[in-house]
Amino acid sequence: MFDGLKKLLKKIKDLNVSVDKYKKETENQSLPSVAYVNRAKKLMNKENYADAEKILLQALNINPKDAIIYKYLGICEEKMCNHEKACDYYKQSAKSNPQDKEIWYKLGMNEIILQRFEDAEISFEKADKVTPMNTDINTGWGMSLLKQKKYAKAHEKFSSALKINHYNFSAMLFAAIMEIRLNRYDDAERKLRFLMDANPTEGAAFEYANLYFTKGDLDGAIRYAQKSVELNPNMLPAYLLLGKVYSLKFDYDKSMLFFSTALDRNLISPFLYVEWGNALLNFYRFYEAKEMFEKAPEDAQTQIALCKAQLGEPVEELGNDVYSFEAKGILADDPEKAVEYFKKALQLNPNEIYNYLRLAKCYEKLNKIDMVKDCYDKFLKQNPNYPKAYFDYANFLIEQNDFKDAQRKLRKAEKLSPDDAKILNLLFYVTYTLVKDDVCEYNIKEAISIADRIKQFEYPELKSDLERLLNK
Repeated sequence: MFDGLKKLLKKIKDLNVSVDKYKKETENQSLPSVAYVNRAKKLMNKENYADAEKILLQALNINPKDAIIYKYLGICEEKMCNHEKACDYYKQSAKSNPQDKEIWYKLGMNEIILQRFEDAEISFEKADKVTPMNTDINTGWGMSLLKQKKYAKAHEKFSSALKINHYNFSAMLFAAIMEIRLNRYDDAERKLRFLMDANPTEGAAFEYANLYFTKGDLDGAIRYAQKSVELNPNMLPAYLLLGKVYSLKFDYDKSMLFFSTALDRNLISPFLYVEWGNALLNFYRFYEAKEMFEKAPEDAQTQIALCKAQLGEPVEELGNDVYSFEAKGILADDPEKAVEYFKKALQLNPNEIYNYLRLAKCYEKLNKIDMVKDCYDKFLKQNPNYPKAYFDYANFLIEQNDFKDAQRKLRKAEKLSPDDAKILNLLFYVTYTLVKDDVCEYNIKEAISIADRIKQFEYPELKSDLERLLNK
């Protein structure tokens, strides 16, 4: 009897507590769903979004058309990175209350994350009708246009956002990015300079580096890309740009250092492997490049085909991009046809300067002597630190009986690779030939000194001839 009475009293007490709690959580007793929303908001403030969502779903059972409930459900899903469900809830909220000044903006931003850029553009347009002259809405609208590569329209929206709020640094950065795409470099530089003074971020520093790179100033690109990784050591795009720039400066050690650093920091991405492979192509390291590209095969199909062509492996179907044209040139049986392909590759990307070496070989087969020299000179002007180019150039000059110029090229190759037996042997042979034309003690001793440095010496009989001349 007493146990039954205790249970009854407990139920009455729990009921009173629930009623008191309900009265505290909602001022309007005719809207019990508001109490659930307020309880959910308290949990959301503590970042407990999963439990908040459960309470909001209970509220939805009470009032299945409440725009506020759908709105907060969307926020919970967004915070938990469930952007698909967030969009569904935001749409339901907008359907019940299309005049909510936030809901269209939130929907648009989540649609950008889901790469539904055209849908996002529509959402921001509706947001602008509800809340015109809003800097955040114009910024989001510009982002949706940027992703669709509508650069002029995107720039217009970012500029509008800046007119509304001169200190919308995000809009200013995006406007600068658009100006780089639209070749308005001076306007972009003014904005980026202001950002680096007023609000220096890794993003602003990277875009400043990108501006310098676009203008062809590699040292400026290095300076600001390094600033970007100083501000954020996990800024992958900056590491990729540094690796790329140093590959264009033909500094193998520094280029590989920045790619390796990104890998060590676990910044794993297909972009890392593709850019790393592209850099290795600049160093004519096709086997290593192929290994990198094969780690991101969907993003580097034509680069893999180029590597296979260069390495003598079977190549599948090719397209019409720069790497495909290079591969077609390598595979072409007709040197004139190969010349066409390599020229097309250079037109698409003038930085692919190794095509000048390929062109030199083609012109050599076509016996176009001046064109051979022109291609070697163009390559060495941009990459004066590649010893093999001097070596190949010297071999060509020897065939033309131009031993003096061949000796000059080999001297440069020797400085870059002082222990290379092939270079030293050819340098000895050229020097010996010149000594025979102009016999003097100094020239003989110089040729013998070259021979004495070579471990795998190929001309012992010529050295003996020089020693006999010296004794005479």
